[in-house]
Amino acid sequence: MRILLTGGTGYIGSHTSIVLLEAGFDLVIVDSFDNSSPKVTEKIRKILGISEAEFNKRVFLREGDIRSYKFLKKVFEEFSATKNRIEAVIHFAGLKSVSESSEKPLLYWDVNVKGSINLLLVMQYFKCFNIVFSSSCTLYGESGVDLISEKARVQPMNPYGFS
Repeated sequence: MRILLTGGTGYIGSHTSIVLLEAGFDLVIVDSFDNSSPKVTEKIRKILGISEAEFNKRVFLREGDIRSYKFLKKVFEEFSATKNRIEAVIHFAGLKSVSESSEKPLLYWDVNVKGSINLLLVMQYFKCFNIVFSSSCTLYGESGVDLISEKARVQPMNPYGFS
């Protein structure tokens, strides 16, 4: 099974890549490299202890912005012609700074909301209906408790939380 991993060279994405590859999944990693580097994939390969040739058969790195519908569609098209098409998405791409979101709220709406909508539209077009979306506890605002349940009241306090 091939999984598309957005934000796959970020901190959470790179660790998820390792677990997915160890479990036998093939990956298409999409990242803009705004907060990461393509060099992360080499570190992933070394951690897994597999050859470059084997790694390149299982991991496909594509640089691009999820705000571009055209880019996302091209990625899905590339793999739709193969036996091992993209069957699921794990979505980690997005901006995540509370302070920056207050300085640049429209950027956060553009990347986090428009980018996610584009991804969902392309997934629908290619009949890919499996997604894991990584959110943030910022969505719940200040709850006053250490452990927040997903059933807690949604009350974001900043543009990042809202987006």
